[in-house]
Amino acid sequence: MAPTPPVPSEEILVYTAVNDEDLAQEILVDLVSDGLILSGNYFPVQTIFIWEGQVHIDEEYKVMMKARDGFYADIEKYLMENHPYRAPEIIRVAASFGSPEFKKHITAHKRM
Repeated sequence: MAPTPPVPSEEILVYTAVNDEDLAQEILVDLVSDGLILSGNYFPVQTIFIWEGQVHIDEEYKVMMKARDGFYADIEKYLMENHPYRAPEIIRVAASFGSPEFKKHITAHKRM
């Protein structure tokens, strides 16, 4: 018997990175307040990247947001309008939030 293919999830994680802790908090507060994400986390990271032909090593705050896929366009629009970087990292990952209790919580959220 062939394995059952996974059911597509409406849940996503959205990642970005900013170089200011206050901005990381502001992004999450705004998006939670607007009902576009259920919750989010941020944490300091060391980032190594190439920008304008040079390798850079910098400290940033990785921002992770839990949301439903239907709100991705609005989340991306908010980030593009409010992000200080000229080419902000915005990564969308399909996710499954697991426990039935958490799934109930996310679907009961005012906009989620």
